[in-house]
Amino acid sequence: MRIGNVTIAHPITLAPMEEHTNYPFRLMMKQFGASLVCGERLDASDVAARDKRAMRLLMTQPSERPAVGQISSSDPHEISEAAKVVEQAGFSIVDLNFECPIKRLVQRGEGGALMAHPQKIATLVEAAVKAVDIPVTLKIRSGPDADRETAPEVARLAEAAGAAAVDVHARSVAQSYVGGPDWSVVARVKQAVSIPVLGSGGVRVPEDAIRFLKETSADGVAIGRGCLGNPWIFLHARSLVQGGPSLAQPTPNERARALLQLVEGEFEFYGSHLALKRLARTSCYFAKFAPDFDLFKTKIHKVRSLVDFRFLVKEHFR
Repeated sequence: MRIGNVTIAHPITLAPMEEHTNYPFRLMMKQFGASLVCGERLDASDVAARDKRAMRLLMTQPSERPAVGQISSSDPHEISEAAKVVEQAGFSIVDLNFECPIKRLVQRGEGGALMAHPQKIATLVEAAVKAVDIPVTLKIRSGPDADRETAPEVARLAEAAGAAAVDVHARSVAQSYVGGPDWSVVARVKQAVSIPVLGSGGVRVPEDAIRFLKETSADGVAIGRGCLGNPWIFLHARSLVQGGPSLAQPTPNERARALLQLVEGEFEFYGSHLALKRLARTSCYFAKFAPDFDLFKTKIHKVRSLVDFRFLVKEHFR
């Protein structure tokens, strides 16, 4: 698959997730086989202003490429200026988020709110395309709600505006993350455009990814929550999509090594204070596979240093 001038090795990719897909996380998913990784959504206004937090989250290195930087706004000038910053940061692709269902974003008329305004999305895509030399993509949903499926129209208009690919989350904005996805909307978007179409929603195990690709004819599948605590999903899905065997589940020692790599990466990336605040959320996704998960959850809140955490992992991942 090619997205503009960027070659994607295989169709198993990482979806953007707010508060998760930072640089250490993306690097790990790349190491575990994701062909394309995407950073978490950032407000274009913060990116354009080179806000300190936004610039930290825009950190990227050649080792994770091809990589995508994602921004959101309803203002063409903000979008174009932020897209330039994403390009200057070193990302391979800039992605525009028109799918996020978070209430504060929708109330501002951004993210998923724009699925009710296809022409406005096209205007924003065109602004980004004119501003940068790297490919511009967009992430959308099926539509604002169950009664309005705007995704095919949005995709057609975005393609005409210069978009290089579209990623469809197979739920409506109103649905948020509740209930099952409707993968058929991805198939309808695929039929509506000639640019690559990726999709996401409800992919929790490797077999889901293969079934998604077969049922939708999409060019790629973006795995989100299914990889939390389970980066092996990329290796396993890649093996299946390439005609290989089903792979064995990771051992407790392998889970421990992956968890330590991610947490140590976050301590380096965020610093000790913020990494400790994030520690329970980051580590419990891995620890849910442990037989004494409830005890681990109790103890994780007593950790005060990276040394403490290493001892806890050694104790619970035997």
